[in-house]
Amino acid sequence: MRTWFALILAPLLALADQSVSYATVAWSCAHQDSLALHLVHGAFFVAIVIGTFFAWNRWRETRSAHPPSEEAAARHFLAGMATASGALSMLVIVAMWVPVWLIAPCFA
Repeated sequence: MRTWFALILAPLLALADQSVSYATVAWSCAHQDSLALHLVHGAFFVAIVIGTFFAWNRWRETRSAHPPSEEAAARHFLAGMATASGALSMLVIVAMWVPVWLIAPCFA
């Protein structure tokens, strides 16, 4: 279970972050406050960091299986892919978060 969260749910959380932050822009523009946008990005980022940490930890645990069996190699591979998927999802959220720091919500 530790690998599946980062493998499947992390990219879905990155997409959900985009949808929720896009829906929050109207409120942020009306109130001239971008705090809600920062909270949305921060919450999704923290959730993905936690899931990716567990996948990375699983990847480290499965690295030293002696003797290496086919099942252990598959677990190690999936844990590595989950870690990479979580890291990419974190990068996507950071890329969407940077404009919130630089551009006002009502910039048009």
